[in-house]
Amino acid sequence: MTCPKCKQELDEAGRTFRCTTCDGAWVREEVLVAMLEQSASTLVALPWRANEEDHVRACPECAAAMQTVALGDVALDRCAQHGVWFDAAELAALLGQAKRFRTEPASRESHVTLRSRLARLFH
Repeated sequence: MTCPKCKQELDEAGRTFRCTTCDGAWVREEVLVAMLEQSASTLVALPWRANEEDHVRACPECAAAMQTVALGDVALDRCAQHGVWFDAAELAALLGQAKRFRTEPASRESHVTLRSRLARLFH
């Protein structure tokens, strides 16, 4: 895979892929969710918003044009099938906002309803 910003080879760095030239990072979306959940100590949902930027970058995995999106206060490039590109310091900034993406706890009523359905199914 190559960096969508400076076209250099990406190096595997744990669960991410890093560009040593521009310090950007490629993160697959399921890995991003796990990182944010670990940082927030709870389940998260990612409220992607469209973002207008004047650049188009290619996905490091499929080379298709990525969407410019925003998550929290961070503007990013995203391939919905493969992952998210973070310019230098953007991943750290997003991880610092992880608690903003907490999912709403299920209501007690829906939890009880699910439990009773499962009890009927298995008894």
